[in-house]
Amino acid sequence: MPIRMPYLWMMILSVVFLSSCNVTKKVPEDEYYLQSNKFNFEGKKKFKSELKEYILQKPNNRVFGLIPLQDWSYNQVPAELDSVFLEYYNTNPQERSQGFLDSLYIKYRVQKYVGQTNWLTRQFYNLGSKPVTLDTTKSYASAKNLEKFYFERGYFDAKVSPSFEIDTVTQKAQVKYNVQINEPSEIMSFDQSIEDSSLEKLYAETMGESKIKVGQRFDVRDFEDERDRLTKIFKNQGYYKFNELGNELIFKIDSTDDKNLHATMKIAKSQEDSIRKFKKYYYGPIQIFTNNVSDSTFHTIYQGYHLKSNEPFKFKPRVFTDAIAIKEGQLYSRESIENTRKLIFDRENFSLTALELKEPENQLDSTLVTNFYLRPKPKYDLELSFEGMYSEFINFGISPGLNLLTRNVFKSGENLNFNLRGTVGTVNNGTSKQNIFFNAYELSFTTEIKFPRWFLPFNTENLVDKAYNPKSSLGLGLSGQKNIGLGSRNYLAYLRYEMTPELNSHVFSPFDLEYIRHTEAEKYYRIFTLDNQIKNKTQEAYFSYSPNVENLYKNQKINQNELENLIYSDDVFRKSLPKQDYKLEDYTDFRNMFLRKRNITQDVLIQTISHSYTYNENKTPSKINPWYIYFRGSVSGAYFRLLKNLFKFKNNANYIGEDQFLIGNVPYSEFVRFDLDVRKTIEISPKLHLALRNFMGIALPYGNSTVVPFSRSYFGGGSNDIRAWQAYELSPNPLRPNDRGTYIDNMKITWNAELRFPVAGILNGAVFADAGNIWSVNNESPKTEFHWNTFLKQIAVGAGLGARLDFTFVIARLDFAYKLHDPAYPEGNRWFRDLKILRPQVQFGINYPF
Repeated sequence: MPIRMPYLWMMILSVVFLSSCNVTKKVPEDEYYLQSNKFNFEGKKKFKSELKEYILQKPNNRVFGLIPLQDWSYNQVPAELDSVFLEYYNTNPQERSQGFLDSLYIKYRVQKYVGQTNWLTRQFYNLGSKPVTLDTTKSYASAKNLEKFYFERGYFDAKVSPSFEIDTVTQKAQVKYNVQINEPSEIMSFDQSIEDSSLEKLYAETMGESKIKVGQRFDVRDFEDERDRLTKIFKNQGYYKFNELGNELIFKIDSTDDKNLHATMKIAKSQEDSIRKFKKYYYGPIQIFTNNVSDSTFHTIYQGYHLKSNEPFKFKPRVFTDAIAIKEGQLYSRESIENTRKLIFDRENFSLTALELKEPENQLDSTLVTNFYLRPKPKYDLELSFEGMYSEFINFGISPGLNLLTRNVFKSGENLNFNLRGTVGTVNNGTSKQNIFFNAYELSFTTEIKFPRWFLPFNTENLVDKAYNPKSSLGLGLSGQKNIGLGSRNYLAYLRYEMTPELNSHVFSPFDLEYIRHTEAEKYYRIFTLDNQIKNKTQEAYFSYSPNVENLYKNQKINQNELENLIYSDDVFRKSLPKQDYKLEDYTDFRNMFLRKRNITQDVLIQTISHSYTYNENKTPSKINPWYIYFRGSVSGAYFRLLKNLFKFKNNANYIGEDQFLIGNVPYSEFVRFDLDVRKTIEISPKLHLALRNFMGIALPYGNSTVVPFSRSYFGGGSNDIRAWQAYELSPNPLRPNDRGTYIDNMKITWNAELRFPVAGILNGAVFADAGNIWSVNNESPKTEFHWNTFLKQIAVGAGLGARLDFTFVIARLDFAYKLHDPAYPEGNRWFRDLKILRPQVQFGINYPF
């Protein structure tokens, strides 16, 4: 969402100025403001980025490393109010009130504030943080922490000592940690002693994945990872109680030779254990208590599962058993238990309150009685929402919504969802002549039924593994809008199948139908003002070329669309170009505008078959540098093409004279589209992350279509894209720089990089760079067509700074972006042409852009 704020940077510069004010304002006279911690290495610099985490005393964060915003904010609060606000905000929020605040004013003898909310001062207090003052005791303790850190990384003889730089005049101090490390100790041998032959065999099968390698530097983390790796393997092979007390897998290090270590791993039962052999466990009876009580008044057995309840069952048995990924007689596996937890968590009909694994009393028995306690969720859930909004077309709007969820509609776990959302707002772009504040609206209604299985005409119970969590959804939707852009009516129907094997997910949609009917196409030129300029300039030139057509147009013998069709198809006019100030480039702009307008305003039927695949390592917390890969392929019009061959569809010439088949006087669209979105997050340090993204997409019309529908085309710019440009204004060949045009095309490539870091409290910062553009692959304009030898010169590049407020449940984002390389300018003169420090492109968004 773009925002234009010409003097925004003046505010930032003001904060920079204020940051130069005295940060020691509230520091006691006999103490020193801690300005920074520095590291001085004597020899090798190892693990420098990790050391800050082991320092016990750190200065408050600075915005972009420069502005001590927390210190400055804290200093704006009168010292006499510090104790008041401390107790106020340590109190339960429900108990906070003006009366309670007044009582604190009296308690701390600042009665002059009684009756005052001090709202702004309290905001400074919340944003701020008490300046950190030097504590040498903590500095020496931090040095010990660092020595331990290096010891655990193999540097056994590392020495760390703090030194202090104190300025008594400014009352500031710096701590310098002097780090001396020599050569690390390495693992020269790694032996294993495994008493159980079955465990020894399992270890041998996975030895190549061991985290401990001969010749590598000693690192405690490698041994911890190896312990966790083997524990996971053994527990997934039935060894339910393996290393439960942490005394069955032990590492020993022989450090006689300080630099050459000999490691031994021992796996054995403890001496106190009467059973010397590791036992494999199997699942015994599996009981599902469907009403969260251990009552078996109503009891049924379904496919080996025992379902029990204190009242008649409200669900068919399969609803429960489909969410249980274990079976009686199977070998115990911790992974299967976790998969079951995930399946139950994903269900919207009940929740898991407890899971019991009961060991047999007989030590010779190896079966586990497994009890699941489930709590049914309410039959109905009603959710009301109310939001404010701002968009490209709405200056101000309010959006109330209603969502009704009905669970277990047909007693097989199907959930029916009704969603009604409305938006009323105000626009002042000339599309509405009504002299009222709320002069635009949008209304949408969707209904969807979700099945906890694949919705097919045959039994799917054992078709796929339960752990894949197969499900499906069937939906209908209707939406309409007026005065928000071009008024339209949208009708939607779809059927989708999903499954999620581990980190992968697949969504297959064999049927997805959308009908778009425009109701206010005549407002096109009032909204797209740049296209209106192109139209007027071309019409003026054409009327000079053909005065008769001008008379027909003025006398309303031909309408606007007919005039544009005539100009578009007149090759003689194109070759003659009678006016000196009207050139071939102007005519090319008109032809592109003509196609764009027809694409945006034409009613269309879009029927697609699609499949999407997602690989998401963000689901695994242990992944430090996760990948995210998304691919979607779709083909539109396949069913209509088949029906066309069976039935005689009506056809008619379209706006460029080509035959086009119709269904109910509406053309159906045919195209193929492929999207690839690859993302990578790199942890530079625990509080510093680099996020990367590359997106590539292409959409190609065929058969009944000459262009891809507007809603399926690509655009550049906006808060989640190349942020130095507004949405839709980016093109490899705009009419002119900063023309604010609306450009779409059928190919797109973008790259994004964002460095993310904390600033203060819920405030986080970012430095980012975006690059990319959109192109055509079958357009008559060579300046917008993609070519391997020229596309790099047409890449738009932007960069900037961002602020994020992390409210846990949602992230509010504000980005300030600048155009660095603008392809709108002549080649060779595109860098830094429109760089205005005080006039960034401001983008507001919700959550991270990628």
